[in-house]
Amino acid sequence: MVYDLRVALLLWAPLGLVFLSVGLQFRKDTAAQRVGKVLGTSGLVLFSVSFLTVPSSPSAASSALFVSILPSLILMIFGLYLALFSGEIPVRRFDPNMRPIGLLLFVLGFALFESMHWSDFSILPSTTWDGETNRFWMVFRPTFLLAMSSFLLTGGYLVHLVQKRATRSSLVLYATGLCSFMLLMASVFFDGSSTTGEEFHTSVLLAASDVLGFVAGIGLSILAFGLTIWQFERKRPQLNQLPPPNQEQLAKAAEIVQHNIGGDDDE
Repeated sequence: MVYDLRVALLLWAPLGLVFLSVGLQFRKDTAAQRVGKVLGTSGLVLFSVSFLTVPSSPSAASSALFVSILPSLILMIFGLYLALFSGEIPVRRFDPNMRPIGLLLFVLGFALFESMHWSDFSILPSTTWDGETNRFWMVFRPTFLLAMSSFLLTGGYLVHLVQKRATRSSLVLYATGLCSFMLLMASVFFDGSSTTGEEFHTSVLLAASDVLGFVAGIGLSILAFGLTIWQFERKRPQLNQLPPPNQEQLAKAAEIVQHNIGGDDDE
């Protein structure tokens, strides 16, 4: 009982603080946003060290995985941020010459992320926990690669469709999405440093179910929202139409317009 309470306070409660901080960022009150940032940072730090504070908890493997993939995530997120806000956009924040650096950081972060699967060098972050492959890694990586390839390929097609030609942006999206898809397929056919191709194949099927369920849920939510609005608008009573203006009203309107735009007689 005491240990369960310790796990709740040192692992799950910090996660609750992170989600609470996200909600506080939508408040217009600046003080609430600052409190949210403090709570979010504290919760993230406490969750990150929970694999040390409550190592015997099965859920502590999620904390260990988060710490392992944190360097690659930081590189990828910062690289994307730098590349996006140094492009030809109205809200550009960086010099255009910084865009290749952002893309390079993203590639380095992605390479580090993939090397964790294919290599067992001691200097790389570990994907094992308690002597075996971290079960959260078997969920995160296939879902990440599947979602990344799906969204990038779809984004490339939409950009191509809008521009009505193959632009550099669409080609980059196509190339990145195809690369992530090829890595996904390679992981199915070839064994990694701590997982076999058969194990990863099973994880990919589960990840595909998660992604399809997520997309289907969003689609059904949008459909239900649209049907609700349509039914509400269809059942609203018709607005009463006003009769057309008569000659007296038209003459009065013409007089007002002439008075407003015609100027004074002295002019």
